[in-house]
Amino acid sequence: MGFVSGAVDAVIVLFSAVLILAAPLIDGQICLPARFFHPVLIDLKRWYVEEFGDYLSKEKPHFLVGLAWIEIVLLWPLSIANVYGILARRPWVATTSLMAGVSIITSMAPLMAELLGSGRSSDKLLQIYSPFVAFSVLAILKGLFSGPLHTVTKASHAPSARKKRA
Repeated sequence: MGFVSGAVDAVIVLFSAVLILAAPLIDGQICLPARFFHPVLIDLKRWYVEEFGDYLSKEKPHFLVGLAWIEIVLLWPLSIANVYGILARRPWVATTSLMAGVSIITSMAPLMAELLGSGRSSDKLLQIYSPFVAFSVLAILKGLFSGPLHTVTKASHAPSARKKRA
């Protein structure tokens, strides 16, 4: 089980590192004015849109702008916490992984519905987005199943807790 857990942690660190960079620098261009970004980043985003046919990033529909804000405000700090928490072996990383996974899968549902339902997305574009669905499932599973199954708190062994049960 240690190998599987380590592999899941490695995947979460990898995807979280991608999000640490992509959320503010690339996805931020969806909801923030271009003047906030270096021309190299704008050119990189333009290349991505053309290379992968990401019509959503080009057209910036309102739902995507909202999802980009969620990514910057919620998911970006969670990604930083996940990388730190996994590398430093912090016990709270299960919680941040669960939160990040749920946030991503919630965002991916309307994105994938649009991409698959519109008939406008290329296979290349789907190959870019699909791994994030798998990542979110792994992050959720880590959050739900990592750590001890039965946590005993000091409060449950305190004398006052015993008196209440009796």
